[in-house]
Amino acid sequence: MSNENKTADPTLRDNVISRRRVMKVALATAPIIATLPTGAALARSSNFVNATSAGGALDAKGRTLCLNANSGSMTWNGWRMDLGAWPNGSATAITQRDYRVDDKESAAKVSEGAMCNQGGTFYYKQAATFGSQHDQHPGWNQVHVPRGMLCSATALSSFAGSIHFTEV
Repeated sequence: MSNENKTADPTLRDNVISRRRVMKVALATAPIIATLPTGAALARSSNFVNATSAGGALDAKGRTLCLNANSGSMTWNGWRMDLGAWPNGSATAITQRDYRVDDKESAAKVSEGAMCNQGGTFYYKQAATFGSQHDQHPGWNQVHVPRGMLCSATALSSFAGSIHFTEV
């Protein structure tokens, strides 16, 4: 008799059907949820690159990585760049040296991070070493760094093949 009361009550029958529906939907969507792309894949599909601090912009060789501003459109605050639908950017790998703003020993020093943020022409002094091509002409070397933003090697690696590097 108690079984007859449960099936005769329409609210209990609706609850049983609702639970069955929830289970069917959950089982049907489980494969889709399990195969969702990872965060890195989602970031790659968005073509956005975030800026990083000077310490976070070093590659495995200790060079500072600078994503050139002409690689995409920078946000108003300069902390993010959209590389567009078909990313094709350029980056400058700046070797750690004693850089100056002019080719004089008395010129102000400039960090690799500041070189990236400002862009322009900078100088470093090439020390003479025995047997090198600079034996006859030790002195100041000039490098040009396009204005850009500091970027991590990990962020740039997600665009492998789309970012072209220049080393200075």
